Amino acid sequence: MPAMPVSEKIISLNRIDLNLLTIFCLIYSVGSISKVADMLDISASAVSQSLRKLREQMGDNLFVRSGNTLLPTVYADELYDNILPIIDKLATLLPLSSRIKKRRLTLYTESFVSPLVVPELTQKIVGMNADVSLLHRTAELNEAKITELLNMRQADVVFSTFSVESSNISCQKMSDMTLVLIAAKDNPLYENTVTEEMFRDANLVGYNTKNEKIIYHRSIVDKKFRSSERCLLTTSFASILLIVSTTDCLGIIPEKVFATYSGMYQLKKLDTPFTLPQFSIYSSCRKETNKMLFSLLADFYASKPA
Repeated sequence: MPAMPVSEKIISLNRIDLNLLTIFCLIYSVGSISKVADMLDISASAVSQSLRKLREQMGDNLFVRSGNTLLPTVYADELYDNILPIIDKLATLLPLSSRIKKRRLTLYTESFVSPLVVPELTQKIVGMNADVSLLHRTAELNEAKITELLNMRQADVVFSTFSVESSNISCQKMSDMTLVLIAAKDNPLYENTVTEEMFRDANLVGYNTKNEKIIYHRSIVDKKFRSSERCLLTTSFASILLIVSTTDCLGIIPEKVFATYSGMYQLKKLDTPFTLPQFSIYSSCRKETNKMLFSLLADFYASKPA
């Protein structure tokens, strides 16, 4: 069968409003009609009407509603995978003034993971001059919550201490998180080492979390080496650093946080007669997100230790 002439292919496209495909791609990316309306500065009803027209032309529902999120059908997944390279190519041919805003990458982390990931990822994006902006949110996470955030397209990437196993989610170990015991440099009660007896009676500032892994390991340490509860539990690393630097309290924080802020807060690391827990940091994202942001995330992963 002879190939269709280019002119006929172009004429056939006249049956489809290409603006509808643009709106389709935006809905696919953010999973929300109202968000697309805000991005394009048009009414939500106009977006809904465009989606209805495209559904009629394609003969497929394209999206199904799950709570407040629109999830793509199998046909929509295939359509998006075929349209996106064309849109990317067209975007490179347009004048800079007519290009759309930067693509927003929604990033979720557990609060204590944030200082271990967000500054470095932001620096990587700035250094690459990537056409991406970050929206960072924190949440109490577990495997089920991470899967929900990604499947509902509320998050593009999640960094946590949990390894998620799912057919449509890509999960990769980023690094290990080593904890250290810290004190103020001028703390008169401690030199460079603490004994079990000193640690047992010390005023200890801790991180408040619902993370079951951390709670479990903290309970083991407390049972073996503590005679009292921590004097303070907080969800703020800044509070831990400030309190430790201005009082006789001790604190337990990730070693990377200590390396970054020890000079600013005049802190020192104390050797312990026992080993503090160590956790792994994982990144999780939808597999199609992994494709769209492959160069960015691959470069970020490559900069992390094995």
